[in-house]
Amino acid sequence: MRVQSQPAFLLHARPFRETSLIIEVFTWQYGRVGLLARGVRNPKSRKRALVMPFQSLLLGWSGKGELPLLTSIEATGHARELAAEQRYAAFYLNELLLKLLHRHDAHESLFDYYGRTLDEIYQGVPIQHALRRFEKELLSQSGYGLILHHEAGSSRPVVENGRYKYIPEQGPRLVSQTVREYQPEEQGIYIKGKSLLDFYHEVFYDKESLKECRRLIRYLMDRQLAGKPLHSRRVFHQVLSGLQS
Repeated sequence: MRVQSQPAFLLHARPFRETSLIIEVFTWQYGRVGLLARGVRNPKSRKRALVMPFQSLLLGWSGKGELPLLTSIEATGHARELAAEQRYAAFYLNELLLKLLHRHDAHESLFDYYGRTLDEIYQGVPIQHALRRFEKELLSQSGYGLILHHEAGSSRPVVENGRYKYIPEQGPRLVSQTVREYQPEEQGIYIKGKSLLDFYHEVFYDKESLKECRRLIRYLMDRQLAGKPLHSRRVFHQVLSGLQS
């Protein structure tokens, strides 16, 4: 198999032998792909400066098996210079794609959405807003789209002043108005109707609503991760805490 000029982003790289890398890339037509980037760690290699995350690339590769050989790499556009908080948020996006996407499953619209999310982060869109939108889209593209504007198993609309229990793979169910605890449970998480509707419309300017949306998406995302830790999440919150202290 030989591929040329494939739009891609680098997700992860690890050393291989003395001068090479094994890289994981997210491509437009082929989804997540592993490649052997031979000789790119050599100081004289022209490719060395191009093997970097968050840079829009055109890649070529050839070969069979799990690790074809990288044959060409070209940067398109300018490299994004990200501040610390932005950079760790972008690494979080990469780790989600690595952990939740299977190799060779094409996700063309998600690829485009990922590029737009990087642009948003770079342009100063509130990071928590950009991350919530991307997480929501990622779950949808993975076959686990959120039900946010109507009750589970019915067409009854979610009401702003209602209290709901969000059941994984089912959606929100209206609960008694006396329920006041909003803590994750084994088979669901409590959330206000307003928060569900804000998430549906992607409006995140209410702090309490944003906090509940974050709690909901983390709960659902952790179920899909099935125990796989997200190292970038821990580092990101350490950086965020340092910036706010």
